[in-house]
Amino acid sequence: MSDPIPAGVVAMTTHARHVPAAERERFARQVSDVLGERALVLMTCHRVEAYVMEPDVGSIASAIRPPAGGNILSGVDAVRHAISVAAGRDSVVVGEDQILHQLRASVDAARRAGVLEPALDRLFSMAMRAGRRARSWRQRPPRSLADVALSIIERGAGPIPHREILVVGAGHMGRLAAIAAARAGASVTVANRSFDAAAALAASVGGRHAPLDPGQTITRFDGVIVALGGPWTVAEATSEALSARPAVVVDLSVPAAIPARVAERLGSRLTTADDLAHVAIDPAGDDPAGGPLDELIARTTAEFLAWQQARDGRAAARALVRRADQEREAELAALWRRLPDLEPETRDAIEGMTRHLATRLLREPLERLGRDTDGRDERAIRDLFAL
Repeated sequence: MSDPIPAGVVAMTTHARHVPAAERERFARQVSDVLGERALVLMTCHRVEAYVMEPDVGSIASAIRPPAGGNILSGVDAVRHAISVAAGRDSVVVGEDQILHQLRASVDAARRAGVLEPALDRLFSMAMRAGRRARSWRQRPPRSLADVALSIIERGAGPIPHREILVVGAGHMGRLAAIAAARAGASVTVANRSFDAAAALAASVGGRHAPLDPGQTITRFDGVIVALGGPWTVAEATSEALSARPAVVVDLSVPAAIPARVAERLGSRLTTADDLAHVAIDPAGDDPAGGPLDELIARTTAEFLAWQQARDGRAAARALVRRADQEREAELAALWRRLPDLEPETRDAIEGMTRHLATRLLREPLERLGRDTDGRDERAIRDLFAL
């Protein structure tokens, strides 16, 4: 038996593996302009995705066109993709924690605004539960893009212990980078637009803090990790000093924070967030395709499909009963007009008989809806009774 297709689940996806950052930003604006609060939007450093409930996929495809490399998924494919994202299977670092936090923030925001469709609420509740389950299997400390950045620096500059690492940015990713570098034994310096934030983060990892534009002192660093929510504005002297020093630079910012003129000078010594999207890293090394994680995704997908099918069947059953009551009451009203002198007891008897007859007639179609496993009976009953 083929998978039942849950009507209306549509996912529009763009990822840095195939769509550059500027195009992902444009797509995010298009989703906001066209769909507004209808869509659940997930934005991370590598992806922009929008999920909606829409029975007609063609209407979405005609209203919103993802850029080249983007996709519009529907039905089972959309459901499976959402669960894969939450489980971390589709992340650069397989099983990393950040995507689950970002997804939860998007869902919570939609819930607070009262705009999250019940089916999407259920889907992402199940997806996040699968994500938590997957992470409970982890045998090693969690890894993030910050750890990947350190690996790149290590490849270019040598072993991390005792290396001088500059972390530019004191937000979430900057904090992860500073912690990862300190844990690896590096000497950490933090720079940030807010001097107090830089000082606080540096103190928490036993490091030092520096101005956002460190000037000539940048020559002492072996590696630089940039994680800013905007451009890293540095003077020409700083740019020249960084270019002259063989430091390895990883820019985790989206969009990129490194100025174009500095990026050109750094050449192959610079790795951007989009560059990282072309690798997939399994930190445990023990979950190949078809392993426990994929089994969990398949099982959760099946659970949602079963819930969706039962929900559709219950909705059809309610609509069928409502239609029968409307028709029965319309016929009774016509009868009362033709026979206005009926005694109240006679009216009650007739009404009771019609209710009993409707119940008997509906018993078989309602039982078939209760046994429906592939949606065929639900669709047939909706067509037959014009529900």
